[in-house]
Amino acid sequence: MKTFLTAALIAGTAMSASAGSTVVGQYLLDDHHDGNQNPPPYGLRLDNLIETGVFTMSLGFYSDTILTVYDDGGNLSINISGTLNGGLIDGVGGYISSDDYLVDFTYAVNVSDVGNGWEVNGFDAGNTGTVTNMSTNAVTTLYGMPNIDGLNFAFLADGHRIGNDNSTWVGRGWLTGESDGSNPLAGDRDWLFTATEIPAPGSMALLGLGGLVAGRRRR
Repeated sequence: MKTFLTAALIAGTAMSASAGSTVVGQYLLDDHHDGNQNPPPYGLRLDNLIETGVFTMSLGFYSDTILTVYDDGGNLSINISGTLNGGLIDGVGGYISSDDYLVDFTYAVNVSDVGNGWEVNGFDAGNTGTVTNMSTNAVTTLYGMPNIDGLNFAFLADGHRIGNDNSTWVGRGWLTGESDGSNPLAGDRDWLFTATEIPAPGSMALLGLGGLVAGRRRR
């Protein structure tokens, strides 16, 4: 049984920013239950990229994926890091086979505060990250990709695609494996997840005391 430590992950994301960066907020991520290929529930979809077919990944399987917003002297960035589980879906509610993956993705360019959250607009190859298969160490590189309206990624407290809800944190954004922002592959590649804010005093005290919050693998 693998054990993943949420507090250790929070510490790791905090250290990934420059020494002068301030953590604006941290959020624990989960699958959005209105995904177009649910079940199984997922928070990241990467069709035809890691394998050919509809490929989804759960952020809630280990419950250790953290979104951190940084402010480095007025320059905002967003990092998403954690452990995912997923694979090609079997069409009847599960996976043909599944693997564990580490994700580490940073929106470092064109991040703006829009009042009820943050948005990333336009294309820049600096908005990039990786998904690594924990069994094979195969690395897939991802880039943020804007939709037809120019929106690349949004993380907003607006209850997106949740009925009768206008306050739950929801992240959504589009992705490609191409460094020029093109999208030659059929299928969907995007984030769609919900989030719960991690209270700053609690998380900092947890780190200061060396506390650990474990998310154990589901049976």
